[in-house]
Amino acid sequence: MTYRGIPVALAFLATAAAGFLLSRAGLVDLKFAAMNPIRDRTVLERIAGGTQSLDETRQYLTRGSETAAETLYLPPVAVLKVLSLGHRTALADLLFVRAHAYFLSHFFADRIFAWLDHYYQAIVGLDPDNPKVYLWAGQVVKYGQHIDDATIRRADAFLEAGLARFPMDWRLHMDLGFNLHFEFRGADEAERSAARLKARDHFARAAGLPGSPVDPNFIAELFERGNEEGLALAYALERYYDATEEQRRQLLRRVSALSDVMAAQIRAEEERYRREFPFLPVALFSLLRGRPPAPPAPAVLDALGGEDDG
Repeated sequence: MTYRGIPVALAFLATAAAGFLLSRAGLVDLKFAAMNPIRDRTVLERIAGGTQSLDETRQYLTRGSETAAETLYLPPVAVLKVLSLGHRTALADLLFVRAHAYFLSHFFADRIFAWLDHYYQAIVGLDPDNPKVYLWAGQVVKYGQHIDDATIRRADAFLEAGLARFPMDWRLHMDLGFNLHFEFRGADEAERSAARLKARDHFARAAGLPGSPVDPNFIAELFERGNEEGLALAYALERYYDATEEQRRQLLRRVSALSDVMAAQIRAEEERYRREFPFLPVALFSLLRGRPPAPPAPAVLDALGGEDDG
């Protein structure tokens, strides 16, 4: 933009600001934006514990009050795209900052995030290619409140939407697996078991993606807890050369407990690596020399286990 265009741009900004401030929506937004969150700890404790009276609730909380209802206005996504003037990502980032400010204001007040979905839909409608938005929404919806299955399903919906867009993001897989394995209660044991199986798959995907810090021993242990020793052995062998040295030692102990034959093959491969190519990364050596053979079928594995026991 040349210097001659600066006065025109300033005039446009001044007109837009004046129109906003003079509008009813602008005045309402400014009024309620000036309301501070609750700072009195005793009041917060009464609200969190549900021991406050109805009058006290109306006095302190903006949401649900007859005289101080919280207001929010976000134009439809189609309108936001026009208003962005081609800079959709920039506008989405600004809305992301505003959404985080909204979350913090309620986190230190009533911890009710009624408008979170509206912010989320506006942001991803403008820029669906920011994985942090999905991860952020899936996490903050659980903060500062009792976590029940409805809350977990709401968080999972954000994470699953992110995975539909970014199937190789280990953070989304990890968070979704954590929700399903540790947080979800379910109506009965069948529903809980199905959730744990789904969580295990997401953990395994997360552990195998670039940059993931997930310990493969954790995934192998999940297979063992499900009495699926064959899958635990297969996973340990698959992830062995991609693990750190300490993780490999633990994986080797797991393999030894399941099959002495497989453990002996891994030790022999390690010895060749240290003798011939110690200057190469272990993962590269495994590609040059070939990985250990695939684990046997379950029936053969049972036979191996019988021989080991004998």
